[in-house]
Amino acid sequence: MSLSLARALVGDTPPLPDGPPYACNALVDWLGVSFELPPGDPRLLELHDGGPAPTPPLDNLVGAVTYWREHPDWMQFLDPRSPSHHDKMVERALYLDFWADHLPSEGDRVLDLGGGVGRFMDWLLDRQCAVELVDPDLRSLWRAVTSAAGKPGALDVHWTTGERLPELAPLDCVIACEVLCYVEDPVRVLQNVARVLKPGAPLLFSVEARWGWAMGADVHEGSITDFFGDGIVHVPGDRWVRTFEKDDLADLLEVAGYELLALQPSHYALSGPFEMAAGELSVDEAMLLEDKLRAHVVSRGLNRAWMAVARPIR
Repeated sequence: MSLSLARALVGDTPPLPDGPPYACNALVDWLGVSFELPPGDPRLLELHDGGPAPTPPLDNLVGAVTYWREHPDWMQFLDPRSPSHHDKMVERALYLDFWADHLPSEGDRVLDLGGGVGRFMDWLLDRQCAVELVDPDLRSLWRAVTSAAGKPGALDVHWTTGERLPELAPLDCVIACEVLCYVEDPVRVLQNVARVLKPGAPLLFSVEARWGWAMGADVHEGSITDFFGDGIVHVPGDRWVRTFEKDDLADLLEVAGYELLALQPSHYALSGPFEMAAGELSVDEAMLLEDKLRAHVVSRGLNRAWMAVARPIR
């Protein structure tokens, strides 16, 4: 699963520096390289090639294949030219502000679980962290390596799922942003995360919140009845999401053996139910709006996500 096993799809495979993880300032030959990589979860290979999802939650990857083909500019949102770049950076700033007291220090080892094209990886590398990025979408890993090349810090990437994490040296922190709501078995994923964390180290994460998601601009037409049931929305061939109410999240953490350290609603001002009314905001404006939305008796219950910090109970 490691980049050490990667082979370029076209031309020679660039050399790697000592590692893993690999010093990013020595990965410049990997800029723009598409590569094959043995999947840690064998089901991913067929999905990458356009095959059907073997289980409903993996329909998210079926959708990703389509989106990379039809809307690559939206998918590669680290590019400032992407139409989704500004929104994603504001969202990241909201997360980092909430997690501020628990963020990794310079040089720490961090797992970016479900890290995609590298939204948090980029920030971590600038802090000279050693990042292990795990994602089930190989096309995202190609872009993550390209984004990392030439930066401070070090990186290794793993093509797998949270249910099948690789063996990793003990980590100082795990970030799992918008991950547990898209996996088949969140308890198993949390237990795998506990296995790779150092004692007392934090998990910084978020999940989709039920009623704010139901009112979001990207909600699927006709899915309203799902929110009154188990909160799982399934659109075959496109998406699958498990939405959470506050008690759902507390129950999940208890079953998985975690202590909740901090929890806060996020209204995702630029992609939640208040997106159109808010318009495009700066980070400072978005933070002020978040405060107002959390304080209001009506809007505070329409958060798009839950932002949280937890740690395994040893």
